[in-house]
Amino acid sequence: MKIITYTSNSTALKNAINKKINDKELKTWEIVRNNKNEILYSHIPEQWKEKAMLKPCVYDDRVEFVINWWNKKGEPDEETKGYILGRFVEILMVHFKSQFIHLKII
Repeated sequence: MKIITYTSNSTALKNAINKKINDKELKTWEIVRNNKNEILYSHIPEQWKEKAMLKPCVYDDRVEFVINWWNKKGEPDEETKGYILGRFVEILMVHFKSQFIHLKII
């Protein structure tokens, strides 16, 4: 499962998300890093924390947010993935709507 946001400036969108998380404007999200030092977005309420995280993948015309998880915890169930995707779509729509043309979830 993933969210695809189509945008004319994919790097700016990713950087804006990172900034709002780092500046604590998105109070329920944090940035964690995997063993490859890649950024992952984790929803921090205890029931969701690091169970299903979103990895931003930047392309010329889009940013894809792909579900990731820690191998030691095992793959999250479809419901957990759905909740995390839904909550992240919410922040995209509320905080970053002007920075993408449209999005889809697949």
